[in-house]
Amino acid sequence: MNRREFFLSSLAATSLMMLPPWARAGEKSLMSTFGMDATLQDLAPLQRISGFGGSTEIEGDLFDEAHEVFWAKDYYIQKKGGIPAVSAQFDVVIIGGGISGLSAAYYLTGKKILIIDGHTRFGGNAKSQLFGRNNYVSQGAAYITMPEAGDEIDTFLASLKIKNLFRKVEHEAEAVNMNGRFINGFWDGATDPARADEFRFAHKKFMDVYENNYPELPIWDPSAAGRNRFNSLDGIPFTKWIEAELGTVHPHIMEYISMYCWSSFGAAPEEISAAQGLNFLSCDLAGTLVLPGGNGIIADAVFQNLAKRNNVTFLNHAFAVDVRSEGGKAVVCFKNGMNQLQTVSAKHCIVTAPKMVSKKIVNGMDPMQEKAMNNMHYRAYLVGNIFLKKKIPSIGYDIFTMNGQSPTNEYKDSMSRVFADIVFSDWAVKDMTDKSVLTLYMPLPYDMAQQYLFNPDLYNKYLERVKNRISPILPGMGLTWNDVAGMRLVRYGHALPVAHINGVRNGMFETAHQSIDNCIHFSNQDNWGNPCFETSFGSTLGVLRRIM
Repeated sequence: MNRREFFLSSLAATSLMMLPPWARAGEKSLMSTFGMDATLQDLAPLQRISGFGGSTEIEGDLFDEAHEVFWAKDYYIQKKGGIPAVSAQFDVVIIGGGISGLSAAYYLTGKKILIIDGHTRFGGNAKSQLFGRNNYVSQGAAYITMPEAGDEIDTFLASLKIKNLFRKVEHEAEAVNMNGRFINGFWDGATDPARADEFRFAHKKFMDVYENNYPELPIWDPSAAGRNRFNSLDGIPFTKWIEAELGTVHPHIMEYISMYCWSSFGAAPEEISAAQGLNFLSCDLAGTLVLPGGNGIIADAVFQNLAKRNNVTFLNHAFAVDVRSEGGKAVVCFKNGMNQLQTVSAKHCIVTAPKMVSKKIVNGMDPMQEKAMNNMHYRAYLVGNIFLKKKIPSIGYDIFTMNGQSPTNEYKDSMSRVFADIVFSDWAVKDMTDKSVLTLYMPLPYDMAQQYLFNPDLYNKYLERVKNRISPILPGMGLTWNDVAGMRLVRYGHALPVAHINGVRNGMFETAHQSIDNCIHFSNQDNWGNPCFETSFGSTLGVLRRIM
């Protein structure tokens, strides 16, 4: 059993196997239906950069344009002269070019498709950069869990011809950084050998959940027994399960779990349901798969495949403004890259934007669906890539940073800790690089953190914080801050849906993502409040089951 298995009878195995093979598109231009000339490779999730080093330009969310549309939608439309008449028709319009949107287009062969995305590059939270020949860095999502041989994810990756690029992370001898020291064998009690049995007992408990009582998402099993088992865990905080099953928890274990939840969910373990926490942690401890550059390489492989087809139109810098059902079709008005409103219609529209955006643009929701979307919360995230002037060996892949005490205040502690974990970017290519890059994952695990990302001095503020926090850690790698060539910073304002306690049990997530008139559909990791590649992909397969 893996984290998520997908058994969708309407997507036959033969259709998965007959998908076109992945091939890299050449440098070419696309004259779209709308007369816009765009170089496809400039839109790709993987950005190639000839130089090596930092930049003061903050990448990621383009919040200015989005807020102009979403905070005063009616005024914005009026200012633009109203919603124009339909100018083009498609089989499917996909709003959002992340994993959910790109994978939907990948399976919709033979359909006339329009994909619009508000950012410069496609990929959503899964983007990557390549510096020179071998320095791949992740700008967002970093890994996937081990798929079952022959399941939908395994087949998907095989069809993209990237399976051989993955490297497996074994977590049995996991390393952590404790007060500046890198220590191997965390789950064998290496940080407190006198109490090693407590660490082994906790690890055994998590593995028992993985093997025998795994709370799987998305939920495909409609049986009452399966649903009730999941609901029983979804109705309690993760911390309550930990206390009940592990007893008095060693402070190092609790700190590790807190840093894991910060990094994975952008939330404290007491905020998320036990089902959601166990869904992630128990499966990740069983082993994960990583690519050079993280999940952006998956997104790029899909993008390159779509780019060589003649049935897909890509539009970047395009924000959906209004989506509604009319006469059995979806009518989509959006702002294009030339700052003009345009309207198209389609048999189906797949909205892969977060629900906090969906509720602003989609009309025709019943009050319960709108209420469910309003009850969902999101957390902000920063990713920093630290460029080193020299080569260092990777100590591991993903190293959590700890000080021996669990956080007591998410706001204050996240400001002082700055980052939850360090990824050695070279590890995935077996250290075959000339210079090294460290990727820092910096969750902001509290509500309203998004407002701080507007600060025009954000880069300098975090550069100073990163410098102060990482300087005591660098000597363990044989480095000082003088060995740092620079930093790149990526901002995600609403990257992680909060995995609410009772969010699945009370039907909130399912109510929020129900289709409208069988022509407007929703696919995002927040369909289940479960922020990962597998849920994005699985949510898309669920939509395709209804429309193919």
